[in-house]
Formats: sequence, structure tokens, C-alpha cells
Amino acid sequence: MATGDVQCHPSDRSIRRVEVLFGRTLAACVHPIAAWRYQIRSFRVLLLAGYFTAGFIAVLLAVVLMN
Repeated sequence: MATGDVQCHPSDRSIRRVEVLFGRTLAACVHPIAAWRYQIRSFRVLLLAGYFTAGFIAVLLAVVLMN
């Protein structure tokens, strides 16, 4: 094996999938216009549902904390 070669074990692949999913989710939250241009329609629906859920929870927490 040459210097710099990395072997990928099956467990590493599943960890990388989680990291990629987490990174893409954070990127969609930080830059929603770029996320909206994503070509898969189900991702757009999931993005809208996530924004709605996050907003609902934020408002609910604000109301609870004000009382």
C-alpha cells in the first residue's frame, strides 16, 4: 500500500453517509435558495416540512417561555 492510500471499511461507509446527510442538512438550513434548486422534488417537500416544523416549535417554545 502506498503512502496516502486509505482503505474504506464497510463501517466507515455508513459513518460517512451519516456525515454527508448531516452536512447536506446543515447546508440546506444555512442556504435555503441553493437547497431549493436541488432537482429532487421530494427533497423540496422535506425542506418545506422541516422549515414549518422548526418554526412551529420555535413559536411554541416562545409562547411557553413567555407565560
